[in-house]
Amino acid sequence: MQSGQSTVVRPGLVDVPNAARGASTGFSVLLIGGLLAPMVGLVSTLVATVWLTGVAVVAFGIAARRSRLAGAPAVHGAVAALFSYVLVLPLLLPFEQSRDPLQILLTAVTAVVVGAGCGSLVARRARTPRQT
Repeated sequence: MQSGQSTVVRPGLVDVPNAARGASTGFSVLLIGGLLAPMVGLVSTLVATVWLTGVAVVAFGIAARRSRLAGAPAVHGAVAALFSYVLVLPLLLPFEQSRDPLQILLTAVTAVVVGAGCGSLVARRARTPRQT
């Protein structure tokens, strides 16, 4: 555990300070991965598509990783991951190909599912004693 981190479970469903930190980190991963996509696209369009999908899943997982202290880790992870996508969405909307409502909806659903899964996993691993 890092110094300065509290081990007290916060009473609300979402640990707001850690959700904001997670959303910020997830946003950064989405931004950097999106900026690297044109270079990856030089290899092939399929590789660029796989790259962007992988970056999104990793970013949503990273956003949810601070769910350990939340009252409901799955909800916390879903909120943090969804907010990381909401932060990057205004940067995507000026581009015509990024305005597809179905793609926006599916990415938001992916954020919720991956965030909830990672939040639950992180909380479960924190509560399970390690075998040595």
